[in-house]
Amino acid sequence: EAWVQPTALVLGPFLNFLSFAMLCRVVASWYPETNLNKVPWVFVAWPTEPLLRLVKGVVPPAFGVDITPVFWLAIFTFLNEILLGQQGLLVMKMKYGI
Repeated sequence: EAWVQPTALVLGPFLNFLSFAMLCRVVASWYPETNLNKVPWVFVAWPTEPLLRLVKGVVPPAFGVDITPVFWLAIFTFLNEILLGQQGLLVMKMKYGI
């Protein structure tokens, strides 16, 4: 179908960027003196902050550490693999028309 290829072309970089941004947030959390309002951290903080704020009250801290970036990193990695992995749903649709 015509929608599969454009969806995969947009979704792949989008999920990869969000995964990378969440990974950067994990690293930034190791250094509490990091100012997320300064370049280059602002490019990571701006798109991720609404997602983190969304689940901060739901996902409790583990051992006193905020694990919401790890939660989102797992979600984005899972979605990327399920939809765009070697045997992902969109890839199978493009290859075999299933």
